[in-house]
Amino acid sequence: MYRPPGVDDELKRLLNEKKQTELKFEELQRLYQDGRIGDTEYNERRHSIEREFVEIMDRLAQMRFLSGEGPE
Repeated sequence: MYRPPGVDDELKRLLNEKKQTELKFEELQRLYQDGRIGDTEYNERRHSIEREFVEIMDRLAQMRFLSGEGPE
């Protein structure tokens, strides 16, 4: 099956970015649970990470569509 140029590289990059975002969220949760950050900072940072994650997932869906892959 034909794949547009660069799609495989972009998929790999986005999957790596997704993993990094998940790790950032896990670290944020640890900081909050340890009491090293307060509610306000936790909620602000969580919201920012969630927005970033949604953007990554949207781009992943687009790349998978372009590559002919189904949803995973």
